[in-house]
Amino acid sequence: MTRRFLFSLLALLGEASTRRAPLTSRKSPWSYLSLQNEDDVTITASTGNSEVEEDIKLPNTFFQRERPKDINSDTFGQLLPIAKAVDEATGGWGLSYADLHPVTPRTTVGQAFLATNFCYAAGGLALGVQGEWFLGALTELAGIVSFWYHYSQLEFGKDRSEVRLALLIDYFTAGSALITGGVYMIQAGIDAVPVEALLTAGGSVICLSLCWVWEFGYPYIFWHSLWHILSALTGYLIGQEHISTLV
Repeated sequence: MTRRFLFSLLALLGEASTRRAPLTSRKSPWSYLSLQNEDDVTITASTGNSEVEEDIKLPNTFFQRERPKDINSDTFGQLLPIAKAVDEATGGWGLSYADLHPVTPRTTVGQAFLATNFCYAAGGLALGVQGEWFLGALTELAGIVSFWYHYSQLEFGKDRSEVRLALLIDYFTAGSALITGGVYMIQAGIDAVPVEALLTAGGSVICLSLCWVWEFGYPYIFWHSLWHILSALTGYLIGQEHISTLV
C-alpha cells in the first residue's frame, strides 16, 4: 500500500523518476503497473541473502496522450469536421482518453463507476419535479451520454473510434449543462450562490483535474467517480437556488 501511495504521489508531481523500495514477497505488488505502462515501468530484483529491491521508473502522464489515428467519417459521420477541429485545437489530446484496463463493465469496480452516473439522473429528476425542467433535462441528458461514454471506454478499451465519438457527444451535453449552471450563477450573483454549491463546484474541478494526473486504471476511476458525484450535486444546488429566485 505504501509503494502504491508513493507511485501516486510521484505521478502527481509529474516527474519521470526512479524509486527503490523493498520487496518482502516473491510476487511483486507492482506487477499490475508493468501491464499498465510496459514502456515506463521496470522491475529488477537482487538475489542471495540481501533484501530484494525494485527499480520503478515513473512516467509523467500529465496531458500526455498519443495522437488519435482513427478520426474518420465511418465513425463520426456529419460530426467529422467538429471532431477534426477538436483534435487539431488540442493537439490530439481532446479526443484521446484513459485506458481503464483491467476494469470492464462486468467487474464490480466498473459497475460501481458506471453507477455514479445515476447521480445526474437523480439530480435532474429532482430539479424537474420542483419545476426546473431546463437544467434538470440537461443534467439528465449529460448523465445518459456520460454513461454511454464510460461504458464504451470500459468495454472497448484504448484507441477505439467508438469511444471517441461518445466522448465528443459528452463534451456537448456536459458542456451545455455546465454553461447553463454558470449562467444561473451569474444571474443570481456570486453573493447569492449557496456556499455549499461553491464548495462542491471547487471540489469537482479538483477531482476532474486529478483525473488528468492519474490518467489510468483505478486512480482515474476513483477521481472521476468523485467528479460525477460532486458535479451532479453542484448542478442540483444551483438549480434549487435558481428556483428560489423565480418564486
